[in-house]
Amino acid sequence: MKSHITHHLLITAVFASLSLLTAQTLATESAVADIRVTETVRVPALNAGHSANKAARKKVELASLSGKTGEQLRTTQSVDYWFYDAWVTLYNDRDYDGYFSAFDLEFDADTNYYRAPVYAIVYLGTADYYEPFHVTDVFDLYGDSSEDGVLLENELITGYPSNDYDILIELIDADTDLHVATLDAYSDADLSYQSIESSDYDRPVTSEVVIEHHGGSWGIGASVALLLMVFIRRKKALPVSTNINK
Repeated sequence: MKSHITHHLLITAVFASLSLLTAQTLATESAVADIRVTETVRVPALNAGHSANKAARKKVELASLSGKTGEQLRTTQSVDYWFYDAWVTLYNDRDYDGYFSAFDLEFDADTNYYRAPVYAIVYLGTADYYEPFHVTDVFDLYGDSSEDGVLLENELITGYPSNDYDILIELIDADTDLHVATLDAYSDADLSYQSIESSDYDRPVTSEVVIEHHGGSWGIGASVALLLMVFIRRKKALPVSTNINK
């Protein structure tokens, strides 16, 4: 009896860096850039009462803004306002390609005034050209306090291909709408070459495993016959005992 058993294992791996990159570049090349931002403003304990009585307000809508060069954004400075520092934390890299689809940006600005209302416009850019992605509500600076910072939790949804982006923050006087300070990759290395991408590019690598079993003429009957043959051989091999009655 001739039996034929074929076991076929097919493993297909699709890598995002190759096929997904090509497909998504065509599909999302014209996608509108979209970032979901959660904004938190810290207020010094001594001034918490004043801040609690003030409703959040926004002076400028993001849709009214356009991209600018770094040179345009650095032209105006004020000696009465400056940035102390900024910090960036990257997270969410589902496809493990080193580019992240979310980041936290925290910054602290100071002023020579006891209290000054301001707002910030935050940009992402490459090659010293920047597109705005968020306008903060108006918030107060309290002198050179380190407790009046702003935290932006940013989730990139669409429109940002994998790249190393620079971040630029523009500080605006809320009373006059004049640009008073800028912080960018040239003045703070934490804002330079951030490896990010939007979620439509952050696709995990997928793999599909298909296992196929093919059986020839080997069926249930053949299996029963084989077991029967093994039983008969084992029975013949058993020692025979002879009893002689006298």
